[in-house]
Amino acid sequence: MIWFLKDIDLLTVLLRAATLAFEALLLGGVAYLLAVALPAAASQAVEDFCRRGIRMAALALVVGEVALVTASAALLMSGSDLTLKDVTTTNFFRAYSVSILCAIGLWICARLKSRPATVAMLPLSLLVIAAMVSVSHAAARINYRVPLAILTAAHHLGTAAWLGAMPYLWISLGRAANVDEARRMSQRYSRMALLGAATLISAGVAMAVFYMGTWNAVYTTTYGVMIVAKIYLVLAIATLGAGNWWLVRRLASDPKPLLARLRRVAEAEICLGFAAVLTAASLTAQAPAVDVTAQDRLTSQEIYARMHPVPPRMTSPPLAALAPPISLEAAVKANEFAPVINSDANDNAWSEYNHHWAGLIVLVAGLLALLSRHPTMRWARFWPVTFAGLAVFILLRADPENWPLGPRPFWQSFTAPEIVQHRFGALLIVVFAVFECAVQAGKLKARWASYVFPAMCVLGAATLLTHEHAAKVKEALLAEMSHTPIALLGVSAGCTRWLELRLPKSRMATIAGYLWPLCLALVGLILLNYRESA
Repeated sequence: MIWFLKDIDLLTVLLRAATLAFEALLLGGVAYLLAVALPAAASQAVEDFCRRGIRMAALALVVGEVALVTASAALLMSGSDLTLKDVTTTNFFRAYSVSILCAIGLWICARLKSRPATVAMLPLSLLVIAAMVSVSHAAARINYRVPLAILTAAHHLGTAAWLGAMPYLWISLGRAANVDEARRMSQRYSRMALLGAATLISAGVAMAVFYMGTWNAVYTTTYGVMIVAKIYLVLAIATLGAGNWWLVRRLASDPKPLLARLRRVAEAEICLGFAAVLTAASLTAQAPAVDVTAQDRLTSQEIYARMHPVPPRMTSPPLAALAPPISLEAAVKANEFAPVINSDANDNAWSEYNHHWAGLIVLVAGLLALLSRHPTMRWARFWPVTFAGLAVFILLRADPENWPLGPRPFWQSFTAPEIVQHRFGALLIVVFAVFECAVQAGKLKARWASYVFPAMCVLGAATLLTHEHAAKVKEALLAEMSHTPIALLGVSAGCTRWLELRLPKSRMATIAGYLWPLCLALVGLILLNYRESA
């Protein structure tokens, strides 16, 4: 995995994202069981499902934290003289050990089903939060450590009560014995989620004020950019949540269709919620904005110089102008554990040329998808064909030092992880283009097949949200400024396409049907203005 990702830091961010997501699911399950299912006198089927969900989340958290501790320990030992015994005395090792033991305790409690075991879930859950807070930014502060730790704990609690418990509501509604039971659970969850959202947002705002320090940190630091991304996702979830809140208030009048609609919108909320958790994981890997020195911050002039619109570069520099490739053996060895940045102006121009052609193709795909909404332009529904052209372009032009443009042979170049990533991506794009064309043409009628496109959008966006750019601080921030909007548009495209497919014919489904092609076209426009130098 490290060889393929080429970056152990990225691996640790992905593992941290996974542990945060599993923690939210575990604590959300406990909150749902104690505050919703049991007080609402839910059926035995619902209670059994909650306990099973808690057990699965507990096991997933244990596996994720063991992997994270192992990767972090390996990273620490590889860059110092520390031994494994030394690592076991570190704060992060002890904190994750406590969290793992508490997760195992929650698994046992969920299995026993007795009243004392159910009650014991509450202190064990609080201990999990305390362990996670002890490895957060708050614990590393010299000033205001205690209030920041309290705010961080409140942030975790709010996340669990609102976002972590939502999947349990979604599945419980499908297992409820009758409409009255579903209504009782919806109303109790609605109140808990409202309290959780208020706690999460108020604690988040207070922490942002401290960690940001100034308003201009929003656009001069990576921490600020990620905070903006998180705010966008929380606002999107809150918008959908507000709609569901009104649906819950109307359940007494026409429960069955409203409950079905409630579940469909909750699916999109869950997706956006876990995208926000991924963003939070990426935030934990960044230094708070207040700790970023003035020389590592961008100025407005630097941002304008890189971001202002210019005509896209549709022709590449001459191949002979690129830096001569080193041998394949040397390249593989140099990229074994960390990417090597070795490029000049011509290499940057080549990279921009690749991004701009990719942007044009994505823009055309989005516009065709938008046109296909019109009854007289149904031919445009074959918009996925454009992605086949993107795959061919990646295969032929993405790596000029390799076949067919460079001296490195086709098969031997597979020993370099970066080349494998590009070719694997090209293969996935071809498979997707064929697959989605069959879906759009009605040749592939299985319901699950239509969900592949939104799932791919969200998966790709999630990878971008957690990806760190291992370059100089300012260059990394400029790259983040172009990649983060693409990630947010990707999540939005996936969720709105999902809503279009899942909701019955309604105004909301129609709006969603226009939004996702628009998001796709905007991704294309951003790529068309991508630059690697001013």
